[in-house]
Amino acid sequence: MSVISLVVQEGNPVTEDTIRELAQKINGGMTFKDPQDITDYKSILAAFHDSAQSILAMDDYVPPSLSPDLERYPRGEISYPKIGSSENPLGGWACKFTIKDKKNLSRKGLLEGKTVVLKDCISVAGVPCTLGTDAIQPPWVPFVDATVVTRILEAGGIIAGKATTESMCQSASSFSSSTGPVDNPYGPGRTTGGSSSGCAALIADGSVDMAIGADQGGSIRMPCAFCGLVGLKPTFGLVPYTAIASNEWQHDYAGPMAKTVADVALLLQVIAGADGLDDRAGAGSPFPTDVPPYSERLEVPNADPSAPLKGKKVGILKEAFEMPVLDPRVAEKVKEAATRFRELGAEVEEVSIPLHSIAPTAWMTANRCVGGRTRLGHQAGHRQYYQNDLHNAIYPMKQEVWEKFIPATINSMLNCLYVWDNMPGLYGKAMNKTMEISHAYDMALAKYDCLVLPTVAFVANTHPSPDATALQKIMKSVGQGLNCCPFNGTGHPALSLPIGTLPPAKEDWLTETDGELQLPVGMQLVGKWWNEEGLFQLANAWEKKYDWKSL
Repeated sequence: MSVISLVVQEGNPVTEDTIRELAQKINGGMTFKDPQDITDYKSILAAFHDSAQSILAMDDYVPPSLSPDLERYPRGEISYPKIGSSENPLGGWACKFTIKDKKNLSRKGLLEGKTVVLKDCISVAGVPCTLGTDAIQPPWVPFVDATVVTRILEAGGIIAGKATTESMCQSASSFSSSTGPVDNPYGPGRTTGGSSSGCAALIADGSVDMAIGADQGGSIRMPCAFCGLVGLKPTFGLVPYTAIASNEWQHDYAGPMAKTVADVALLLQVIAGADGLDDRAGAGSPFPTDVPPYSERLEVPNADPSAPLKGKKVGILKEAFEMPVLDPRVAEKVKEAATRFRELGAEVEEVSIPLHSIAPTAWMTANRCVGGRTRLGHQAGHRQYYQNDLHNAIYPMKQEVWEKFIPATINSMLNCLYVWDNMPGLYGKAMNKTMEISHAYDMALAKYDCLVLPTVAFVANTHPSPDATALQKIMKSVGQGLNCCPFNGTGHPALSLPIGTLPPAKEDWLTETDGELQLPVGMQLVGKWWNEEGLFQLANAWEKKYDWKSL
C-alpha cells in the first residue's frame, strides 16, 4: 500500500486519541502495545486526511453522455396530480411532465409515439426524484439523465412522467410511499406490489403504454403479476443501471413493463447494451449496436403454426411450488398454465432443483450485508458513475431523516451492522452458496429452455391499516417474492406473464363482494443468461394462444 504524502497541514484534526478510538472499533476493540505505533499511525492518518480533503474540494466529474440535451429534449412543466383525483385515481403518478424529441430527429424510431413512465428512482435532469420518501428534504433534483432515459428519447419515446415508487425502493407492497398507497386497478384497497408500484398501476389503467421499473428482489415482476402485466428482469448487466438509485449493486436491475410481450421486447431492444459507465455489464453483455432485435424475433424461426414451440422443453420447478405461504390455488393455476405449453408443441415435465429452497435465504443475507451498507452511506467498490449529490443529500444521516424511513429500510441497516459485527464471514459464504445455486439452475437450463415458477405466492392482498405496527406492515409481504429474489442473486433473466385470475382468499376479504373480484395471477419464466429472446418466444406463443382474463 503506497502512502502519497506525509505532509500535514496546519489545523489537521487527527490526534493520537483518534487512532486509539479507531482501533477500538476493530472487531470488538484492538490496542497498540508500542506507544510509538500510535504516534506513527497518527502521522500517516493525518496526511491521509489532508489528501482526502483535497479530493473532496475538487469539482465532481459528470460523464458527457449523462448531460441532458435540453434543446432537443426540453423538460415540460411538472405537475403533481393529487391522489384520488381524476388525474391520479390509483396513486400511480409521482409527477407528470412531457419530454420528447423537439427536433424530430428520432422519426421512425422503435418507440415512436409510445408513452413511457419511469420509476421514481430513475434520474431525469431537472425533475425531482423522491425515491418514495419524504426523508430527503428538499427533494433531490438530479442534474443528469439516466442512460435509459436518453435511449428512450432517442428512439422516439415520449416520457410522460415519474411513477410512484415505494419508500427507498424497499417495500414489496404498495402502501409505503410518502405520497400514499397505490391501489390495484383490479381491486381498490389492494396492493399493486412493489416497489415499482406506480409503474404497474399506470400501465394497467391505460395511462401509459409502458414503463421502466427497477428490480432488486422482484420489484418489476411482482407488480406485473398482481396487475396482469408482462414484466422482465433482464440478465444481470444487460440494461445499464447508470444514474438510477441503487439498493445493492449485484441485485440492481432495470427492465421493461407493459401489457404485452411484444411491447416488453421492443422496450428492451431500446434500453439494452453496455454504456461504458456501469461495471455490472460484464462478459457477454452486448454493446447497443449488437443488441438482438428482440421485437423481430418473437416467433421461433420456421415454426409450424399449429405447434409453434415444437422442440422446446419446459421444466416446472418442483421446489418453487413447495415454498412457504404459497396459496395452493395459485400453485394449481400456474401448473395448469405451464401444461398448456404442450398444446403449443413443447415438452413439459417437472424438474427438481433442491437448492432452490435455500436460494431466498442466500439472496437475503447477501443483500443485508451489502445493501445495508448502501443504506448506511457506505457506497464503494465499483467502477461506475456515483451520484454523489444524492449521497450528500442523505449523509451524514440525521435523526429526523432516520425517523422518516420505513421499517424495511431501518431493518436493512440494523441487519447489516449486526452481521458485520457478529458474523463477518457470512457475506462470503452467502456469495459462494449463490454461485452453487446459480450453477444448479444452469445445469437444469442446459436441458430446458425455461423453468416455470409462480411469480408471487398469492393474489393481491389488502393494504394494512394506517396504525399498523412495523411488524404488521412487513408481514403483508412476507414470503411474497420467494420465487423472484433468487434470480436477482444468480443473474438469470426472469419474465412474469399473466395467465389467469383468482378471487382473494376469504380471510383477506374487506367486504362480501370481494369474493367476486378476479385478481391476476402471474407465471414466471426463467431462462439462460443472455437468452431473453428465448423467453420472449415462449411467452409470446402462450400469450397469442390464450386470453388470460378468461382463465
